[in-house]
Amino acid sequence: MNPQRIFLGLCAFAWTLHAAADERITRIENGLREPVAVRGAPARTMRLVDRMRDLHVPGVSIAVIDHGRIVWTRAYGVADVETGRPVTPATLFQAASISKPVAAVATVKSRIDLDADVNTRLRGWRVPENAFTAHQPVTVRALLSHTAGVSDGGLAGYPATASCPTLRQELEKAAITSEPGSRYAYSSLGYGVLQQVLVDTTGRPFDALARDTVFAPLGMRDSLFASTLPAALAPRAAKGHALDGTPIAGGWHCYPEEAAAGLWTTAADLARFAIALQDRKHAFLSKQQLEMLLTPVRGDYGLGFELGHAGREPAFHHSGSNAGYKAQLWAYTRTGQGAVILTNGDNGAKLIAELMGAIAAEYGWEDWRPIERAAVPGNTALFDRYTGSYAVSNVVLRVERRGDVLTLAGPPLGPEPVELIPAGDADFFVREKDATLHFDTEADGNVNTLTFVDGRPRPGRRIEPAVSR
Repeated sequence: MNPQRIFLGLCAFAWTLHAAADERITRIENGLREPVAVRGAPARTMRLVDRMRDLHVPGVSIAVIDHGRIVWTRAYGVADVETGRPVTPATLFQAASISKPVAAVATVKSRIDLDADVNTRLRGWRVPENAFTAHQPVTVRALLSHTAGVSDGGLAGYPATASCPTLRQELEKAAITSEPGSRYAYSSLGYGVLQQVLVDTTGRPFDALARDTVFAPLGMRDSLFASTLPAALAPRAAKGHALDGTPIAGGWHCYPEEAAAGLWTTAADLARFAIALQDRKHAFLSKQQLEMLLTPVRGDYGLGFELGHAGREPAFHHSGSNAGYKAQLWAYTRTGQGAVILTNGDNGAKLIAELMGAIAAEYGWEDWRPIERAAVPGNTALFDRYTGSYAVSNVVLRVERRGDVLTLAGPPLGPEPVELIPAGDADFFVREKDATLHFDTEADGNVNTLTFVDGRPRPGRRIEPAVSR
């Protein structure tokens, strides 16, 4: 056969594949899905560029996995709104809590005893012992699975413009608040304890340990653990941005608990990480190690990985939320499919959910599909009694009337008010989030309290009336 014809045929085939991939990307870019759909109503889709603008998310980096390989990467927007520097596939983002599964794999690769009392490994600082540890000590396995009972108030981090504490200083906040192994309680500070155990056990800095056990073997050349980014890499990094789109002071926050929140990386590097766990023939992890990582310990959490989801195909995943950054890693164990999305805006989680809906629809995933809820005609005669501002947890939700429509505004929903869809006289839902709202009507017809269900019921109380429009 003519070699030239073979070459031309291969070129034509490659061009066809490239064109098909571009068509899929275009459909995703123009097909963002709302998390909730009104049953019987036409599906509503949105454009990525519009949603980035509306949600004040300056930059996005995406890597999509199909058939066990990275089929495309794309970068959108800017890394810094002040300079207009564009995001590229090589731009570094804070991956926030996606640090945890990477730290878990580094732990397993280090071959340390997962079931020994960590106080036999720690040097200097030790886990405070109390009645909860009298019968069951804290172990590495418990730290990895969030069952160690370590106290946690979340990690706010420290502005890069301020002094950053050491990990040892942060660990002084740690206390054991339940018997180790007895229940699941998410604890980022617990991963700070894990980091100290690894350092004291191996005698190596945590970032070097992760580099040698995970990053180098997987070709993750753009990944590192650091409490704050080295100055030499700052020009490559996306700066974090607040809910209103303004830059975080200093560009990002410092996190001494690197194993919990200190991963800097790219979407493509995290996709390589996911593929290594999908491929059972990959020499990176043994079958036993994979099963250990991806088997639930309590609830739907394994060792460093979230495992619960709606679809039938087994999946592993983790989200991330640092000041100014939101991230998502999602991968199916058997099908070789998945995606990584990194953003540099505090409204990024909402954008990620909409993007994942578009990716899922394009690639036929069972997860990330819109939840369908039934709507009923609104009883507009009752709307005025619902309007007002309500204190819910640590935020304020505002209910306003605009003609025959009620709207809801507040930090969980994005920068703009969203429509409340009636599901009953006093019950409503929104398209933008898997959340519902119930107004409590008193005997005299007044409404002073409500219940906002967003993962769990959150009671709210009226604090001031709002102006109806």
